[in-house]
Amino acid sequence: MEHNTVPHPPDFPFAADGLRRAADQLERCVHLPAVDGGIQTMQMLRALMERFDRLEHNIRREIGGLGERIEALDQKVDALDQKVDALDQKVDALDHKVTAANKNSTARTRNSVVTRRSDDLSPLYNATTGERITRFPRKLRDLESLNEDRVDAILAALGEPVEGEAEERKRWLKYAVGVTTQVV
Repeated sequence: MEHNTVPHPPDFPFAADGLRRAADQLERCVHLPAVDGGIQTMQMLRALMERFDRLEHNIRREIGGLGERIEALDQKVDALDQKVDALDQKVDALDHKVTAANKNSTARTRNSVVTRRSDDLSPLYNATTGERITRFPRKLRDLESLNEDRVDAILAALGEPVEGEAEERKRWLKYAVGVTTQVV
């Protein structure tokens, strides 16, 4: 280009008209499947993401509630376990008592025929534990010579009342043991 030539001034109305025509053509691109489909795809993806977010929120809320319900159920099962254990202990205790009562009934029947001081006594069993009463008198004379503490201990083990005078408690012990022919 020469330095001496004067440049032509731009034709602004012509340029503006060209830009208007270009803008019209670009507006028509919106209806093209590639452009429109991309926008629709983005809108659909956005809608799906929003649904997934809501779904995730609902699932988290439900799982949280489920955890609370499981915890409450677990506590109820623990309480039920404790009740079953307590019931099992009561059944065991009742079994001991029934077993002791049966054994004591048999022993009392045998002891009911004891008449001489040298006769053997059938031992009795603790009414609570079902265990044989320790240091139970072997003979009638041993029963008659027990001290007050031992009389009280055997009465208590049999579940009998421990009250009254010493001789009255000893007489009551003879009844409890089944020795009725010697009681006056």
